[in-house]
Amino acid sequence: MPSDKKIGQILVELKVLTRFDVERVLEAVRQRRRHQKFGQMARDMGLTREEEILAALAVQMDLLPDIKRLNLKQILNQLQAAEPTA
Repeated sequence: MPSDKKIGQILVELKVLTRFDVERVLEAVRQRRRHQKFGQMARDMGLTREEEILAALAVQMDLLPDIKRLNLKQILNQLQAAEPTA
């Protein structure tokens, strides 16, 4: 079942961001005239990488078995292993 947690909270749990970083990103999102998603803003601010946001989304959507027990490296490894080859 998908998580009700927000991406910022998941990134804190994965030790990618601090709570202070989350507040900075949220403030930047609020100040923007056009809507921008949290992950996009955090990446634009240089606080996260694309793969870290994807890992947080995977946690939020509960994509892997027992994903909530995995750390960032384990999630990224499993996501990479699951990628279809072209």
